[in-house]
Amino acid sequence: MQSALLSPDVIRWKQGDHELLWQAKTGRSVALHADTLAQLHTPALAPVRARLARLHLLAASPLPDRRELVPVRSRMVLLLPARPALWAPVPDAHTAGGHAYRALPLSPVEQRIWSAIDDRRTTEQLAEAVSASLSEVEALCDRLCAPDVQALQLRDEPLRRLDPTLSRVVGRPRPDNARSVDQHGPQGETDLRTYHQHDITDGATHFDDRETTVAHAHAVPHAMLHGRTYGEQLFAVLAARGLVPERGLIAEVGCGTGEMAAAFWRSAAKPELSYLRIDLSPELLKTQARNAPDTQGQLGDATALPLADGSVQLLLSNEVIADLCAATADTPAVPEYLARYALPPQPPGSPYNLGAWQLIEELARVLAPGGAAFVSEFGSPDDPPEEATQLDHPEVSIHFGHLVRIATALGLAAELVPLAELLQADLSAPHLARASYMGLRALCRSQAVHLAARAWTAASVADALPEPVESLHDARCDDPGPGPLITRFWALLLRKPAA
Repeated sequence: MQSALLSPDVIRWKQGDHELLWQAKTGRSVALHADTLAQLHTPALAPVRARLARLHLLAASPLPDRRELVPVRSRMVLLLPARPALWAPVPDAHTAGGHAYRALPLSPVEQRIWSAIDDRRTTEQLAEAVSASLSEVEALCDRLCAPDVQALQLRDEPLRRLDPTLSRVVGRPRPDNARSVDQHGPQGETDLRTYHQHDITDGATHFDDRETTVAHAHAVPHAMLHGRTYGEQLFAVLAARGLVPERGLIAEVGCGTGEMAAAFWRSAAKPELSYLRIDLSPELLKTQARNAPDTQGQLGDATALPLADGSVQLLLSNEVIADLCAATADTPAVPEYLARYALPPQPPGSPYNLGAWQLIEELARVLAPGGAAFVSEFGSPDDPPEEATQLDHPEVSIHFGHLVRIATALGLAAELVPLAELLQADLSAPHLARASYMGLRALCRSQAVHLAARAWTAASVADALPEPVESLHDARCDDPGPGPLITRFWALLLRKPAA
């Protein structure tokens, strides 16, 4: 029955327990559960049939005259004008690192047609605008709307707002990244000591290629931070809160490339102050020494800091604690901590941020009376921790409510603030849309060119590319871009009472 309802232009294929319906003439699609598709003719599914009709997936909703349809470009596809060719993802080639990409050659007239698409002109208007025949425009649309290309969609009317289907590819889902045996302990807890000590082998590019952070993406001046770098803006907001000392020791735990340390220290440096970097990775300590030569470095563990009691006036831990041990309920230390700090248990199967709890205990020990700490990471005030599966190592989100409870029990004053709010971030500022960045990263890799994971814009990235690229798009900083979304991050500010 459902087959008779569908348009003859519909291409169907299975995706697990769903079936994808693809309108071959327009490049638009919808996935339906097999049970829904089997009952499509029933009165209860009239709303679903209405949606399919709007997409011209039903026999009863034929396409309007194709001359009146509006071509809309996928945000995943870039134009390489010097070749000329489209640089497009391969729908059925999806790895943990993202989609494979390929070049789709264009004739001169096809290039003119692609460049003239503005999400408003109809196919007939496009043909007139570029002095092409309607058949040439329709032939390109047929080619680019195909399910093995997905570079174009045809719409009934001009695009009023960005449709999320234009920033993704329909096909094989992205697989989880593989985990090595040494990344988990005997109870299944995450253990990244070996990873940090031995698997980080190129500190200069590690945060471009393997785990970009908000701080790394904004290590260059950016409009979101009012023309400052991340380290400069962090100094400014902490100083305004009276958290930056006039004398004594500033310690940073887990310093990445050292760019934040360098920027913070440039702003804070005074003869009575010193800055110490503590990291578990020997390779990263070398990179930090090159980027922040006026600071000192020391090999050390965040859960057992190589610092004397009461010796630190300000401690910084930026985007680090998701790497610390996330333990299962079977790990012996977990029930001890739950009892000690009256922490509520997590839902079955959820990990516990044991390493982050231990860091909070260490902060209470090493902070001097009147000292302060800044701890940031992705997570939530009350949601159970979850593992990020797209990375090559198991980072786990933070239950910040637990950290606040532990800090308070240890006598620290705790304030939890969204990181974007603390940094006074202008989330309306532009950065390169994630779809465009992924295409550029694949293009650079195909030509053995390294592209740093910075918060580029379509304008600022041009000089970093191996060839001219068009069809780039910017997005707001609260939409996905080159780095992680700052709106997923929280900052925990801690103060130790003065003696």
